[in-house]
Amino acid sequence: MRVTGPRRTVRSRRRWVATVAALGTVALLAGCTSAPEAATTGPASPSASSAAPASQSSARAAALSPSPSASAPVAAPTPESPSAAPAPATTPTPAPTPALPVAPGSLVTDADVAQATAAVAGMSIPDQAGMVVMANSAQAVGSDLVSRLHLGGVILMGSKGAIDGTSSGTPDQVAAVTAELQSQVPASQAGAPLLIATDQEYGLVTRLVNGFTDFPGTAELSSISSQDAAVAQTKKVTAAAGAELLAVGINVDFAPDADVVPASGSSAIGERSFGSDPQRDAALVAAAVDGYQSSGLAATIKHFPGLGRISADTHESLPTLDVACPEWNAVESVPMRGGVDAGVALVMTGHVLVPAVGTTDVPSSISSAVVTDLLRGAGRDGCNGLGFTGVTVSDAMEMAPISQNYSPGEAAWRAVAAGQDLVLMPTNPEAAVAGIITATGNGSLAPAQLQQAATRVYALRLALARAQRPGLDVVGSAAHEAIAAGARGAG
Repeated sequence: MRVTGPRRTVRSRRRWVATVAALGTVALLAGCTSAPEAATTGPASPSASSAAPASQSSARAAALSPSPSASAPVAAPTPESPSAAPAPATTPTPAPTPALPVAPGSLVTDADVAQATAAVAGMSIPDQAGMVVMANSAQAVGSDLVSRLHLGGVILMGSKGAIDGTSSGTPDQVAAVTAELQSQVPASQAGAPLLIATDQEYGLVTRLVNGFTDFPGTAELSSISSQDAAVAQTKKVTAAAGAELLAVGINVDFAPDADVVPASGSSAIGERSFGSDPQRDAALVAAAVDGYQSSGLAATIKHFPGLGRISADTHESLPTLDVACPEWNAVESVPMRGGVDAGVALVMTGHVLVPAVGTTDVPSSISSAVVTDLLRGAGRDGCNGLGFTGVTVSDAMEMAPISQNYSPGEAAWRAVAAGQDLVLMPTNPEAAVAGIITATGNGSLAPAQLQQAATRVYALRLALARAQRPGLDVVGSAAHEAIAAGARGAG
């Protein structure tokens, strides 16, 4: 997400829409091309699913196919595996995979995983492919995209607090938008609410501003001199913030930022971070995760493997995280591990090159060395892995390192093949789903890997169904204003 202008001013993720060739298969999906996304500006103050009918599954699979795009490259990527080639209209659904592990303290339980495993095993490949895509609200709101593709989620974007589909982004308007999106969840997935996310970091990046409490962001919270006091206030603030998001129907927040910024010098992340001390940052990241998730909201740490010490904007270019593994272990990984150990539900991967683990020609978001080995696994090449078992999500696929080098379909299947569970904001959701379907048919993407990704997403959806949603009266309430004021006065 790009941030410019005065403090507490936000610009949404910059759209980099690749040119889509007019293929006959895409023509079948007329009316669903990527819609422009408005820039976002913050405030002036800073039960089990059943298989789809065979005829329906065949029709959806036949209608969906990847759509190649051509554009000027940011960097010439070297593919980690062959590009997808045409595939049969339908592909067989693999046998159920072994139960996925659940981390202690996670929102997701073993029972959620068991139910999700059975449900996803009964889904068609097209339904599994839809499950791992999270579309932009500019494309999903006011359309049938969720019901047609059986998407796993939608991210709410907008301009100056006016979330897509609203005139001013007030709590009741946002609640109406999320209710309409949830109404599109197919009957076969009843009891597993759609993932509806936004970037509500507070401070520099704040999507919901009109009628919502102006909570302090990371910079203000980290400025509290006593670490114990900062941790306590962070938990209070994020728990209250989580309640406000849940009240309007948002169940995932892409926060907190877990990047470590340099003590001096430029950083594209800046005040979105808790600071330059990895250990202190880790304590505050864990506190934020605890707070958000105590409300029933799913928190997300970002931007793995770390963007804080990079000055380049990853919306526009593909920078390099040029640190050796011992340094990465001591700096970037520390707050990330703090969030994972706190049971964070999701981890977002940024678009960056990481030479330390051999990722020198493809973005980290579609690199198995980063997503599978470093984030999920025990690590490699001296960089210690985090052993994360929750939901992995890419940063926006609209950003230049992806959209200017890969078609939506190829980017999507490469992301899942690398270990991502959610493909965020593809320029063309239909083409992204089609690319995943095709890749499972031609061997580029193992069906079992797609099934595991869809299972993790569905298990999280089942877990979020248990969240107790507050009434709209909590939003901007006197109690929440007092919490915000108390945090600002604690420094």
